[in-house]
Amino acid sequence: MKINFISLDIPYPPNYGGAIDIFYKIKAFSILGCKTYLHCFYSDRVMAIELEEYCERVYYYPRINNINTQLFSKNPFLVESRTSKKLINNLNKNEYPIFFDGLQSSSISMHDDFINREKYLRIHNIESEYLKRLAISENRIIKKGGLFLESIKYKFFEKKLEQFNYIFSISDNDRNFYNAFNKNIKTVLPFHGNNEIKSLKGKGKFVLFHGNFNVSENTNSAKFLINNIFNTLDIPLIIAGINASKKLSLNKNKNIKIINNPDQSEMGLLIQTAQINILPTSQATGVKLKLINSLFNGRHCIVNSKMISPTPELEELCIICNSENEFKNQINTYMEIPFDSKMIEKRKLLLNTRLDDLKNAQIILDIIKNE
Repeated sequence: MKINFISLDIPYPPNYGGAIDIFYKIKAFSILGCKTYLHCFYSDRVMAIELEEYCERVYYYPRINNINTQLFSKNPFLVESRTSKKLINNLNKNEYPIFFDGLQSSSISMHDDFINREKYLRIHNIESEYLKRLAISENRIIKKGGLFLESIKYKFFEKKLEQFNYIFSISDNDRNFYNAFNKNIKTVLPFHGNNEIKSLKGKGKFVLFHGNFNVSENTNSAKFLINNIFNTLDIPLIIAGINASKKLSLNKNKNIKIINNPDQSEMGLLIQTAQINILPTSQATGVKLKLINSLFNGRHCIVNSKMISPTPELEELCIICNSENEFKNQINTYMEIPFDSKMIEKRKLLLNTRLDDLKNAQIILDIIKNE
């Protein structure tokens, strides 16, 4: 099988949610014998020779970034900025199915040249709701207004999804929402690159919170831990991730350490050696890949209900807290409980059933092949 694969970003390195799902999907496609012609939009990431190992060819297209596109386009800026005549020309050189990964990548899907082409869409989120919640949590007035405008534009853009032969949602919540616009939709849980449970037995000495701090949701969650939870706990907390030091201030919290922009190896070691991976969120939208990574590689996972709600099947593997007292009590409790073989076996049984990259890639490829 051969496909054109349109990516919303350069998916290497796979160091944030969207890039992780896209990269490991492409890798799984390759292992299963699919010949992928990858088309990547980009703004601040660089061309990656590593992608050529899994693709027949890789094309790159710069995103459009100007004020007119942001203010006056009917489509969301995140969609309209990923428009390219070169992409249209390259897609016209073959008749392979077109797989759009991320709603943001689908601007050219409505072009006249592709009315009769096979088109498939991977949905990462309920974008209108996600942007609305980001706007609510944003403190800067101009950015808040821009996010609200994007959310409104997505409300209209989401109604155009009937054009796709099939849509692959990332959670059942998203499937139920988008089913109103296209009945051919199936949930395929995230691609994550983990092949086995690597959680370590025994005890660690610190709690870890990690994420991409360019996203206000993660910054706000970290501030909640700093100001409301670890302000009275004498337990080490490490906060690690993209641009963490730019977004956070520790004041007098001597038990908290920030690790800025760790590479994949360092982040993996932090997740593995922590006694607790703590993952609160203010948004119940989208599957959180950092939760899946923590369950495959870490020890105890403490989350809130919003973190687990998109993937309720993972609830039995987590400790759920929703109040400040619950967080503090459970942190104190689980810092003293060793991670053991029974806990590891429980994760193997559940995670290997629903979160196998190759099995999930085969589901997508079988549907494309039989359409």
